[in-house]
Amino acid sequence: MTKDIQGLLQQIRRVSGSDRDLDRGIAHCLDGSNGDPTDTPPFTASVDACIHLIECTLPGWHWHIGYGPKGIMPYAALMNEELRYEATAPTVPLALLIALLETKMGLSATTMD
Repeated sequence: MTKDIQGLLQQIRRVSGSDRDLDRGIAHCLDGSNGDPTDTPPFTASVDACIHLIECTLPGWHWHIGYGPKGIMPYAALMNEELRYEATAPTVPLALLIALLETKMGLSATTMD
C-alpha cells in the first residue's frame, strides 16, 4: 500500500488540475472502493470531497487552507496534537491531497511543540 500511496503522491505532484484517473486511484487506495467511475468522488477537483476524505481517513485531525508564503500557490495543512503536514499545489484540492498522502507516508512532518 505504501508503494501505491507513493505513486499517487508522485502523480498528484505532476498534475495542475482535476484528473479522474487519479480520483479513482485515490478512492481505491484510501477508501477501499473499487474505483467505479460513476461512484468516485472528484477528489482532485473538489475541496468538499477532499475534506470528507480527510475526515474519514484521519479522524480528529484539523485542516487549514489558504495561500503559501508568497501568496501565489494554494496551501493546505493537516494537523493533530503532535504533527503538522503542509503542502502547496496549483489547486486547493491538490494541496489537500498531497498533505493527506504525506501523512500516510509519514513524510515531511513538523512536530507541534
